[in-house]
Amino acid sequence: MPTLFDPLKAAREELAGLNDVARVLLQRERAAEEAMGKAEQELNAIRKINGYVRIAAEAVRRRIEELEL
Repeated sequence: MPTLFDPLKAAREELAGLNDVARVLLQRERAAEEAMGKAEQELNAIRKINGYVRIAAEAVRRRIEELEL
């Protein structure tokens, strides 16, 4: 015997599916925000190290110039 279509049940199942998708999207959004935060920290650390290297290299260049005189 064929099952009758229940529009209320179908709508509830559709809503449940959409809620599942929304939950997964929220989890992915949070993970992306966390990854961005970590990437920003890494970028800042790299910039600090790069700045130090430039300053140190310039100091060594000046010392070399003084020694060559």
